Amino acid sequence: MKRNRLPVSSEHLLDQIVSYGRRAPEGLEALPVHVLIRMVRNAVRMTQAQLAARAGLPQSHLAVIETGKVDLKPATLRKIFRALHGDLVVVVRFRKTPASLVAERIREVARKKIARVAGSMALENQRPDDAMTKRLIKAEEERLRRESSTEIWEE
Repeated sequence: MKRNRLPVSSEHLLDQIVSYGRRAPEGLEALPVHVLIRMVRNAVRMTQAQLAARAGLPQSHLAVIETGKVDLKPATLRKIFRALHGDLVVVVRFRKTPASLVAERIREVARKKIARVAGSMALENQRPDDAMTKRLIKAEEERLRRESSTEIWEE
């Protein structure tokens, strides 16, 4: 079985995608893909019938696509944009970088876990002081970072 190998590491590629997403114009995510298809088709002076033929789709289906009444598969989008002499590229504009999201989640999970333990200990009059609680949270954060597990998303 042939594997798809990327020419760069996945970390490097993700960094590039995050960077591209940050540079994308604001509001672009609000542009519906069906509007973009129609805009480009009109800009290159192509009829629906011509684009449909080039994309290998029935004209009636392209008409429905351009109304926005259908959820498009990525393969269909690729066909349409190739027929318009373009390539479909998906770039995510992250509200937070993946690394900062993981760091934030680790802090939150560690804090909650230690708060539960401290709460149980308080019932037995053994609640740790604030300094000890902070050390326990820090140790739990380190463990979660080191183990690199999906545990941080379980609740």
